[in-house]
Amino acid sequence: MEVKIVLSDDGPKQGIIHLKKFIDVAGIAEVESTEIERAPHRDGQMGMGMLLNSISTVMPAASSPLVELVKCMEKYTENYRTKITISTECGNIVLEHGRSVKPDQLKELVAAIQTKNC
Repeated sequence: MEVKIVLSDDGPKQGIIHLKKFIDVAGIAEVESTEIERAPHRDGQMGMGMLLNSISTVMPAASSPLVELVKCMEKYTENYRTKITISTECGNIVLEHGRSVKPDQLKELVAAIQTKNC
């Protein structure tokens, strides 16, 4: 399963790099990869494409790694006073500074990320 995480921040290059490192350091079990998304590479363009303000994580559809990922992102928003958007097939979920997630909300959030039927 792939989870797309968007960081709304004024300095996207530094912020998104920091968020990726934060997720990597958290050492969430079963997360297969965490990659910063890049703009498509055009013919004749040098380099790898500009950094986008989002990260793509790949993991099994099990709820345990998702719970850990959501907790990690919640901790990031608290520490760095920012807002993170998780794109799902049913719409976007926003984690903001100052809004801690209660256990029942965490279950709903994980279910919303996992669901394919809206």
